[in-house]
Amino acid sequence: MILSIVMAASPAMARSYYFEMYANTNDVVLGLESEAPIAEEAVLNIGGGLIFSNEDYTIGNLHFSLKGEAFRPALTLGLGLKGVLGTAENGNDDYDLAGLGFVVLGEYDFRKVYYNFPVVVLSDITFAPATLAFGDTDDYTEFNLRAKGYIVQSAALVLGYKKIVVNFDKGSDDYKLSDDMFYFGFEFAF
Repeated sequence: MILSIVMAASPAMARSYYFEMYANTNDVVLGLESEAPIAEEAVLNIGGGLIFSNEDYTIGNLHFSLKGEAFRPALTLGLGLKGVLGTAENGNDDYDLAGLGFVVLGEYDFRKVYYNFPVVVLSDITFAPATLAFGDTDDYTEFNLRAKGYIVQSAALVLGYKKIVVNFDKGSDDYKLSDDMFYFGFEFAF
């Protein structure tokens, strides 16, 4: 389903797809993204992903952003939106997770500055305040930091860190989900 949404939403020309899979001892993160230039200096990024965690939560997301080079050729900045939907458990209680968050992202591509240094560093933060959180969710915050080391032009090993904080309010039940994860994985471009 995510693949068909991404393919349909991006222009047919100059489109790039990225498949990513990261894991650690408790979590698996899957993602699929599409990038396409839409204006002279802007790139539209559309994608989705899933997080499966042994910490008793599952989160799916769909997101889009516009990004472009800023200040220097290797630095890219962007803004977007991310919709999240999932579930969390705390003991015998189940919580519905839903929200629409604002996304701020940045990327520094060392390959554009140092030809023999095939590393890209990326970071993004998502915040869905109470007015854009639904179900049992009071607010949602996600922070990502990744370093990609390219083995070949279209395949990279990824080392990353993700922090998720979700505040739930379900009647008289308040619960705060907080998870820090370091992960390792890969990304393929096609």
